[in-house]
Amino acid sequence: RDFNKLSSKQDPSGYKDAVMKEKSKNAARTRREKENSEFYELAKLLPLPSAITSQLDKASIIRLTTSYLKMRIVFPEGASVISHAASSASLDIVGRELGSHLLQTLDGFIFVVAPDGKIMYISETASVHLGLSQVELTGNSIYEYIHPADHDEMTAVLTAHQPYHSHFVHGKTATTHLCTQINSSSLKQLLHRLLLLFLEYEMERSFFLRMKCVLAKRNAGLTCAGYKVIHCSGYLKVRQYSLDMSPFDGCYQNVGLMAVGHSLPPSAVTEIKLHSNMFMFRASLDMKLIFLDSRYHVFIRLYILLRC
Repeated sequence: RDFNKLSSKQDPSGYKDAVMKEKSKNAARTRREKENSEFYELAKLLPLPSAITSQLDKASIIRLTTSYLKMRIVFPEGASVISHAASSASLDIVGRELGSHLLQTLDGFIFVVAPDGKIMYISETASVHLGLSQVELTGNSIYEYIHPADHDEMTAVLTAHQPYHSHFVHGKTATTHLCTQINSSSLKQLLHRLLLLFLEYEMERSFFLRMKCVLAKRNAGLTCAGYKVIHCSGYLKVRQYSLDMSPFDGCYQNVGLMAVGHSLPPSAVTEIKLHSNMFMFRASLDMKLIFLDSRYHVFIRLYILLRC
């Protein structure tokens, strides 16, 4: 204390600067601790295992949180299902186990892409086919992981053109759920009018992409120059805002692409299981038949009987 008094008397400006620096350091340390605590709590809210969220850095937490919030906008009906399931621990556990089993039997991976190409969601099974983790892919642009020659095709897939009725399926909206829960006739009429202004459609999409694959050569399957051909099939979710009764007038908003990716079977397949509704044939390069299975006659007779 005497030294502090002495030093403050000898150099009052230097002493004040030292005190201010110490206070600034303490304030910065407290701010960092609060910030880390908030990020830790935010990471725990992500729908990911705690073993993964505990290892995330701040940038990854922000990236994954942003992607999750975008998914809530694209699929608002899913949020209510999750909230109801979370009320029961047993239902929550069963739902998670069922989801993981469905992904395993799918032999592929599910992904949702925003109109700008950002991956809003991708299942953890992508690591089996590509060697890239779910955390690494989510929130980043899909263009970073596909072959440059496929960028134009991906852009065309994400583009919502003027729809035709044969290509579209009328989707469910949050308004229809509200209409069933409201008793007031005036509110129902208002919501029905809003339903005419806001419709959702699903446009089918099927395409092939060359995606980056970092798996070992023995586990990668059919790859070329570090890329693996993935067959993607799904739909483009489109929202329509219209003031007319016609479902083809108005403004269309591309919400996102939801698809399932499958790896192509390896070229070294030597045995194919023939089911009862299949037969085998061989043909030359000019498509002349060289060999026909004996079951071919059964299908020909059945075809003739059906035509009669």
